[in-house]
Amino acid sequence: MQLPFDTIISDFSASALDRDKTRIYQAICDQDEVSRKRLAKHLSMRPTTISTLVNELIKDEVVEEVSTVASSGQGRPEVVLAPVRDRFIVIMLQVVSRTIRCRLVDMSGSLLGEEIIEINRDEADNSMILAATESLIEKLIANTPERSEILGIGIVVPGIIDRQNRLWIYSARWPRMQALPFDEIGEKFGLPVGVNRNLNLELRTRLLRKKEEREGSVLLIHWGYGIGSSYALNGSVIESSIGSFGEFGHWTVDPSSMRQCHCGESGCLETIASLWSLLPELRTIYPVVPSEETAFEAFTRENDISELPMIERAVDAFALSLANLNKAVFADRIVLTGPFVNIPSVLKRLESRFFQHLPHYAHGKCQMYVATLGAFDITQGCVMPFFEERMRTIFTAHDEAR
Repeated sequence: MQLPFDTIISDFSASALDRDKTRIYQAICDQDEVSRKRLAKHLSMRPTTISTLVNELIKDEVVEEVSTVASSGQGRPEVVLAPVRDRFIVIMLQVVSRTIRCRLVDMSGSLLGEEIIEINRDEADNSMILAATESLIEKLIANTPERSEILGIGIVVPGIIDRQNRLWIYSARWPRMQALPFDEIGEKFGLPVGVNRNLNLELRTRLLRKKEEREGSVLLIHWGYGIGSSYALNGSVIESSIGSFGEFGHWTVDPSSMRQCHCGESGCLETIASLWSLLPELRTIYPVVPSEETAFEAFTRENDISELPMIERAVDAFALSLANLNKAVFADRIVLTGPFVNIPSVLKRLESRFFQHLPHYAHGKCQMYVATLGAFDITQGCVMPFFEERMRTIFTAHDEAR
């Protein structure tokens, strides 16, 4: 995991000394066996500037002297510098399926500790979820390395959130949870809290990796246990006051339907096409169909479900809804994730139906991809803002100003 050095010191108020200190730290992170002398040569800086700023980084405990190497000339051996990766750490709390996972993450993305709990979604109300998360966090804090400073708690959840007020408003998997206030966790542990909707975080992190997608528009669609969407324009993820874009899975596609959705409405796209709604019918044919997405994807590689009537109906409804959504935003790229789009015959039918529904003037204007967004992407997107903010204070603080 790499700090976005170009954005950390992007403020016009940053001084030349701030930028030099940032460049020095970046070089120490990027190179092996780097010394003060080698930094001066590599960065074309005066040795006195290098020495002063390196000493500041050592004083801040983000850099340490680890060993010596022979000098390239006849001088004394050179002291090797290395970043202190675990100087700052972030607690990352993620809700995945029926589990709550809590991790300690350092600036390299390494896990220093992990605690996991599985709870019954039908019993899990706000108080139960808060109690479970607080218990996990307490265990991790007790095992935090002595030299590490915990910067905050990053939270990743599915569904609808109010990011500004740190509320988890709704999720289909947790029907008894309503407007859960994560501020209570921050107050209990005296730490800042950041709350992220998983799809927005995935898209934001994807844009960090793929510079070519920062121009134009990207529509990210997940089709699995639930159905969700996220949208970015010119590199910025668009969010509403409740953290959601489009609320794609809860579009009403069949007003006459009496099938109630987990959101409380009837006739939503999820009632026709989501894994949770398809499971009862699928299990009349395959009694052991799993509900967890990774396991379900593995199941579909062994069992061809693509020509089952309920799957064909699901694909057709999904394709029509996606085409209508795209008519509203005319995305340059549509990125599809989830187990259903990884079934080749389902993807082929989806693409065919989708492009049939597009107006003639939109053909050739939209590219469609299937992507697998890994856990590391989510981790980076969740914890990085805490590291960015803290390192900005390191890079802009100098001994003469203290």
